[in-house]
Amino acid sequence: MTSEEAVLADQIAQLGREKAFYELGVLLAKQTEATLYQLVEDDLSRIEAAGAQQTLLLFKGGSALAERGQTQAGDTVLGAISSACVGQICEDNSSAEPDAPKWAVISDRLLGVLPQLGPRSIIDVAFRVLAELKTSGSLPAPCANFVPMLLDTLGAIGAVEITSADMRAGVDDSSSGGSVRRTGAELKAYWIESACTCKWHAQAAVRISAALRETALSAAQVERVAGRVLRQLDHVAELAELPAMVYQLLLLSRSGSKQTIVGGVLAYFDGLEQNAASEQQQNEQAQSSQQRWRDLGDTEGTVMLHIGYSIKQDFELGDALLAHASASDALSSFSFACVLSLARIHRFEKAATGALRELLLRGMHDRDMSAAAAWARPYLLVGSGSTGGGRLLRAVAERSAYGWDQVTQSLVHLCLTTLDSTSAKRSAFSASACAQAREACMRTLQTAFAGHEFVRGEIVGQIMQRVTFQTEGHERFLELLQRLARADTDALRPYASRIVDALDAVAVLAGATVERLVRAAAALFLDDASFRTSLLLVLRKVLFAHALDERRAALGGLFVLVDVAARAATANVSERQRQQRLAVLLEVVGLLRRSLTQQAEIRTAAYTRLAQLLDDPGAVQCAPLLQALHGIFNAEFAKYYQRDRAFDSPINFQLCVSPATHRVAMPIDAFLQCYAKLATRDAPPASGAAGSSAWADVCARLANAQLEDFELDADCDFTLMSAAGLRNHNTARLVIGSLDAAIAYALDGALHASGDPALVVELFTKFQRFADVLCTRSVDERGRRTIAGASELSQMTLPAVLRVLQFVAPDARRTDASAHALNTDATPHTWFVERVGRAGMWRANPALTRHLLDVALARVSSAAEPLTHAVLHLAYVAYSGALAHCTAAEQPAWLVERGTKGRSALLIAAEILAACSTMLSGRGLLDHVFVAVVRPQPQLFAFDADAPDAQPVAVVAQCAEQLMGALRTAVDALLALRPAMVRETVSLLAAQHTFALRLAHLCCRCADAPARAQLYRTLNETARWAFSLFGGDLPGDVALLRHASALLIGCQPFLQPESALAHGGVDLASSDQAEPPPVSRHMDDYEFGSLSRLVSSVCRATRLLSNEDGTAHDEDDEDDDETNLSVFTARTVPALVTVTVAWLRAELHQIDWAAAQLVSTMRRELATRPAQDDEDLHVTIRLERRICLRLHALSTLASQLLAARFAHASAGDQVLRMYGDLHRTFAQLTKCKLALTQVPVTEAYVDALALICTQLKSHADQIIVERFERLGAMNAEGGGAEKKHSGKKADKTGGAAAGKHGLRALLRSSTVVSSLVYQMEYTEKQVVLLGARRKTPLAHYLKRSSARDFRIRTADLAEPLLPTTEEDEQEMSDIAVPSPTDMDVDLDSNAEEEEEEDQNQDEPGGPRQKRLRPNQ
Repeated sequence: MTSEEAVLADQIAQLGREKAFYELGVLLAKQTEATLYQLVEDDLSRIEAAGAQQTLLLFKGGSALAERGQTQAGDTVLGAISSACVGQICEDNSSAEPDAPKWAVISDRLLGVLPQLGPRSIIDVAFRVLAELKTSGSLPAPCANFVPMLLDTLGAIGAVEITSADMRAGVDDSSSGGSVRRTGAELKAYWIESACTCKWHAQAAVRISAALRETALSAAQVERVAGRVLRQLDHVAELAELPAMVYQLLLLSRSGSKQTIVGGVLAYFDGLEQNAASEQQQNEQAQSSQQRWRDLGDTEGTVMLHIGYSIKQDFELGDALLAHASASDALSSFSFACVLSLARIHRFEKAATGALRELLLRGMHDRDMSAAAAWARPYLLVGSGSTGGGRLLRAVAERSAYGWDQVTQSLVHLCLTTLDSTSAKRSAFSASACAQAREACMRTLQTAFAGHEFVRGEIVGQIMQRVTFQTEGHERFLELLQRLARADTDALRPYASRIVDALDAVAVLAGATVERLVRAAAALFLDDASFRTSLLLVLRKVLFAHALDERRAALGGLFVLVDVAARAATANVSERQRQQRLAVLLEVVGLLRRSLTQQAEIRTAAYTRLAQLLDDPGAVQCAPLLQALHGIFNAEFAKYYQRDRAFDSPINFQLCVSPATHRVAMPIDAFLQCYAKLATRDAPPASGAAGSSAWADVCARLANAQLEDFELDADCDFTLMSAAGLRNHNTARLVIGSLDAAIAYALDGALHASGDPALVVELFTKFQRFADVLCTRSVDERGRRTIAGASELSQMTLPAVLRVLQFVAPDARRTDASAHALNTDATPHTWFVERVGRAGMWRANPALTRHLLDVALARVSSAAEPLTHAVLHLAYVAYSGALAHCTAAEQPAWLVERGTKGRSALLIAAEILAACSTMLSGRGLLDHVFVAVVRPQPQLFAFDADAPDAQPVAVVAQCAEQLMGALRTAVDALLALRPAMVRETVSLLAAQHTFALRLAHLCCRCADAPARAQLYRTLNETARWAFSLFGGDLPGDVALLRHASALLIGCQPFLQPESALAHGGVDLASSDQAEPPPVSRHMDDYEFGSLSRLVSSVCRATRLLSNEDGTAHDEDDEDDDETNLSVFTARTVPALVTVTVAWLRAELHQIDWAAAQLVSTMRRELATRPAQDDEDLHVTIRLERRICLRLHALSTLASQLLAARFAHASAGDQVLRMYGDLHRTFAQLTKCKLALTQVPVTEAYVDALALICTQLKSHADQIIVERFERLGAMNAEGGGAEKKHSGKKADKTGGAAAGKHGLRALLRSSTVVSSLVYQMEYTEKQVVLLGARRKTPLAHYLKRSSARDFRIRTADLAEPLLPTTEEDEQEMSDIAVPSPTDMDVDLDSNAEEEEEEDQNQDEPGGPRQKRLRPNQ
């Protein structure tokens, strides 16, 4: 410092001490800018904290000048000081002390003097800061404090002349030379643009972002700054720095560009997720990879907290996040979790949860539809419509263990509500998609329950709430509870009391619900004494409740405990645990003993459940249980067993029927069924010997008994309308049930060489004769039978029947081959052959064989679901023991001999196979049938309460090919015997149809190429064979034709080449991908050729049937000579039309879905190509053309149905509904084309438009007119006849019946027609809009006929139908007659209006005639 500067410094200090700030300002005004700059530099370069005192005095002096009115002088002084301070701050920014306290003081002072600076000073300071930002990529912290106000002040100044010197200083580079005038707003915009263009240092990025964010920005500037900050995220060095940057973006979103910011943040973290996943796949075992995931999860969790906090401050940001999620075809796990965090806010809870649920289900539905729509899959984008819902849920659940725990509650709520929605009866999504969503949600809830203790109570509470208060859809929650209990019993233990509370409300629970609840808590019951006491107390209380349903429910829960305790008592545990569990078993059996003393209804339920329990190999291995049951049953049997042979009956049936009410007091039949099973199990020697001798006596005496021995005869009253009839009926049922129990005992004894096979035949002869008498004589007040057959009177369980059926109808392969797969150490080949020989006498009795098969069929078709292993075993026995003999040259007599109602063993076996396939298909276990029938394995037939493991698709494909081929051969053999074997053929075709649908589902989703080829070959052969049936001499049976056509329709997609089905779709990211098949007009000929010929035959037969006099000439005679039209009769045509129309409507639904994919396809195709590329969207156009050609092919088939004029009302209604669906699909396609602004109106679309809206519409219009004219004539004729014979009762009754029928037909037809007319009008509206927007003449394709301009005069139509007497009025009181305002349609066409309409129809924007339309 020079001497002059030292003197000046002393003067400044002296004036400062005297607080003479104005004099100080005058002194400073006399100095040059260089001197002031030097003073500031010397002062701020001092290290001590007091180094900024002199600079502060300089600011005060300059401010004093401005306050005294010397604005120019003050601006000069303050500008020089401010510029010097900024320069020093920028120089010090690169030193080691950027955060010294003096800079905070200087920054605050600069912030205070900014309003006093002039324009030139503000520009100078602002661009000094910008120069530092460009040079170092950093914004010093002191400058960041006042930069927002500095830029706002800069933007407020007026026009300023920018000289060449300013341009060299970086103020403006838009001009190459000279001076220009710039406004402050322009300079501010230039400053912001320059700041966004330059490189930012990673450590200063947050500071720069905050400074720009606090500045007042325009919408364009906000967008620019947001884009720059989003790009800066890629340069962040540490994950821990990301939340701060994201938070600045979220704060910036308050100024605008919310969609950009939300989308950018989510896209950035999506990229991080993909990189981390790739790194983990490359090095799965590396510890660094695992730590990277954890660090990323912590960072993302913090970001989610910032997002949630920001949304609470600005709800529009939440709307933007929700809109982003709704508009996305797919979400990453992070984006999914962010929307879940949004659901934590009450305002967005329903919307966010609903959007995610829709996204999950829609993705699964689209993936399912893509697999099913094989014709469209080659032209769809790879991954189109697939969000991987299960993967998303699993990823979020796993990541919630570290970092994402704040979304766990929202995730649980989402899964629970998704389970609710997918369990409903009606859903907008496919059943397969709902099943996938349910499974994914249950697995996610299991993961959340295992990993987070704070949500366990909520999960259990929600399950219990739904189980208790929901009457439908709670089965999935019971299954979830069982899974939670199996996975971790200890985690469920603290919430066991909630299960007891739910059971305490047993009055509102079904029996199956109680059983599943008890089974879920079985592990707790065994180990937790307090819970066991509470549970038994509740069951004991409910077991003696007043309502029978409550007692039955408690009884079901009690038997679950018996089963669990018996298995636990025989488990391999320590002696102490075994004794504890044995004590628990005896306690439960004691409670069971009390239930056997209640009313007959409860005892019947108890004996039925006990019979099922004794079929369980695991339960009957428990000797203490058998011993306890023997004690109970021996004492009870002694009460009713008449040992003295002086009595004709071995059982005292008089004690079993109440003498007062004549109702059953003791269900001795169900008791004996259980006692028979118990007698064949291991028992204590004394009781076992006594039981065997007693049973031998009972069987021998029942075999020789007559109806008179029980005070009954064949001619007595068995009806339920009188006291005597009720007593006889109940006594007969008990006798027949006792015979059934004796048969079961004798069958089991004969198979074990301890009984006489002939005794079984004798007992069955008595059973059959007594059952025939009861079934024939037991009728209701209308004379109808109340008992369908003998199988309804049998109480034999399915496992008991199977133990006999496998020898009565043995597998010939197993009999001949000692190395059969089912021959094991427990059941060797000699064991099987020996028992087959013993069953020869029973097989020689076809009635006994049919009875056993009938009982098995009844058990499979009953409401109570049998165990899977038993159903698989039954399917194997029915096929190998009966159906496999269809192709034999001479079929066994026991197989083909027919009994009552013309039913043979072969027919019942075919019905069993169809019933087993239907039942297992509903459970999703149909794949096991193919393996069980073709390659039987012991583990498939072993007793197991759980479903077997999934079968490999390759094995299923091989077994399915053999089974379907064998069934085709069997059907051909049966048809050769027509008409004798038609019903058997129908059942086999029904089973084939069920199998074909499952194989088609597997083929479309199979990733194994050889297995897919084998499945395709099987389905292709089945489709060709099904169509060949119609070319032969097929019987004209309605059911046969319906099932044959349904089988053809189910397999018809596989008539096209396999290459078209194997193509996986278009991948825009792959350059070496195989091109999809070229789109042509003949693509659907492979698939629709057979169906087209079938539809043509049906329509031709319809025309011939409607012209029976032969006057009409059929134009298709020469083209259809190969088809046998004799099978198409007045009864069979409506059935075939129903099946065909159902298929057409399903195909239209697929086209509807494919049309909806056009928008997403165009969006994705636009996103993958360069912005300047203006070529056509080839992928979208190709898909649109394929859709139009498919629609055109279906419309061609529909035109044949519309032109047929079906006389049958239901067939005509279905065709009209199909045409309405056709218009709905075309309207959906047109709406999508309205959104596809870059896709032209193709020739394929115009062809479909011309066919649907011109040719087909003319047929539909004629049908509508003919329908109402015929209906009006019928009503007028029926009404006139009614009035003419109004005095006769018979005629009045007939007239009223005809009136009811006519009015119902009128209402039905009016509903169908009104819906169709509305849909046609809507389609035309969409076509006109499309033509107007694309400047394309499309309106002239709309055939505007007067056929729909009519009015139904409902007053005239309803008048003949109105009641004429009080009796008629009473009979027709349940029919509502519509008023004329409800159907405002006129049959009289208006020629003038039609002419005016035709003049305007070619003008897309021209006026359109207002026409009347039936109200919906």
